[in-house]
Amino acid sequence: MAESTENNNSRLILALDVAGEVTEKEKLVQKCLNILSETSDYIAAVKIGYSLVLNAGLGIISKVKEVNDIPIIADFKIADVPHISQQIAELAYRAKADAVISHGFTGRDSLEKIIEAAERENDSGVFVVSNMSHPGGEMFIQPVSDRILNLAREAGATGVIGPATRPQEVEELRSKAGKKMLILTPGIGAQGGKAGDAIRHGADYEIVGRAIYRSESPGESAEMIRNQINETLQEADVERSFGRRL
Repeated sequence: MAESTENNNSRLILALDVAGEVTEKEKLVQKCLNILSETSDYIAAVKIGYSLVLNAGLGIISKVKEVNDIPIIADFKIADVPHISQQIAELAYRAKADAVISHGFTGRDSLEKIIEAAERENDSGVFVVSNMSHPGGEMFIQPVSDRILNLAREAGATGVIGPATRPQEVEELRSKAGKKMLILTPGIGAQGGKAGDAIRHGADYEIVGRAIYRSESPGESAEMIRNQINETLQEADVERSFGRRL
């Protein structure tokens, strides 16, 4: 993902959640490929979730990889007993996913099995949901967000998921996660998050779905959002530089 970030000058991840838009499998796969063809120059990775896989089949991951070698994150939010969690992760990696997203509330034993699978499959990535971007995320996950973060860090996860809809929480997450762990933040656009805000508060990447794939021109929308994020990064760099001079 570091390579695509540099090549495309992008901290934008596309959430390809188009399963509800088209129901016929062949048309759905083609729609996904068309969107990726338009957006691939402006994104750092693509996130493929359960809804798309349940409609198009697990092969959609390998199909995307064949057509465009963009990093793929399988957003299955794995949350099961250890051996089932491991099996889900293995299936995702063997379908050519570069990383998976897992819940952390199922505990250390389940998460460690996922990380074991990742290490066997070419040191693939594991991102752990430490909080969620929708309002309901504040009910049960937010109160134990710190514990989930600590578990993810101790288990050796690649990074965590934080809420772009609540940038202040992203800032707190960064201060506790340190510099090594990646922070991915969904919630931009349709959920109310503003492009660039989570990055300004310490996130590494922002995840955008509907604002791009429902657009009449997904490529133009992806380019615009990428540029908004980059402008925010530049502004933040100027602010930090000015602060150091003071």
